[in-house]
Amino acid sequence: MKQPRVLLIQDISASCRISMNVAVPVVSCLDNWVSILPTALLSTHTGQPFADYTFLDLTEEMGNILRHWKSLGILFDGILIGYLGSHSQIELVKGIIKEFAKEDAQIVLDPAMADQGVLYPGFTQEYVEAMAELCKEATVIVPNITEACFLMQQPCLTKPYRLSDIEALLDGLRQLSQSAVILTGVTFDARSIGAACASEERAAADYFFAPAYPGHFDGAGDLFTSVVGGFLFQKQPLAVATETAVSYNNKVIERTIRNGVEAFYGLQFETDLPYLIAQLQKNKLKV
Repeated sequence: MKQPRVLLIQDISASCRISMNVAVPVVSCLDNWVSILPTALLSTHTGQPFADYTFLDLTEEMGNILRHWKSLGILFDGILIGYLGSHSQIELVKGIIKEFAKEDAQIVLDPAMADQGVLYPGFTQEYVEAMAELCKEATVIVPNITEACFLMQQPCLTKPYRLSDIEALLDGLRQLSQSAVILTGVTFDARSIGAACASEERAAADYFFAPAYPGHFDGAGDLFTSVVGGFLFQKQPLAVATETAVSYNNKVIERTIRNGVEAFYGLQFETDLPYLIAQLQKNKLKV
């Protein structure tokens, strides 16, 4: 099978295992031909414990790159969208989807803007509303619980979550985006955490869980979405992509803890890339 040509749109965090630093190796190792369009260059991510991080907005250079690509006639079989630094970049990405995505392209969107009940620094309600509009351009959206609540303009849920609240979120997101939804950070008790997925055509959700570990793990969402995108670009089913991402993230978090890695710099994901490759090959053989 010819390698799908895919585009990754998100920031580069120069010293952390998050965003583009995660997406490129994960999506590439899953037999996809990767191009990148960086949205910003940061010294670190914007969360704790980093305060005086640097931030270079690349919106102008994105436009220059796109004009060159257009002259070359480049089109993409899939697009994975992560952190966008501004409302103007959201509008730019809408144009990218229209001009550079093939008609049957998979558009995987992580509406990366919030976590743990709050928006990321610099984001506003106007940004949330613009992101909700961008969700309508995607074929799959991958919000965490906090992002889902902001998109639905409702108070953030508190743990432990109730099944009825999760089902309502999924249904609302499906109606908002008219696309498939993967909701991350789903947990009903302290022992396990995972994700729920529902397709545009099938409202009934599939749930996948793994053991929960205490603490916050920066980059886990980027890693999860990269696995999902990598599998979907290979035309794997939504449930397979979700289950694999849950399992892989669990392996990576466990390894990070065991090896004493400082989790705010991101997760030790590289060591278990062979697991992802093996899972893709196993599922291809089932077809």
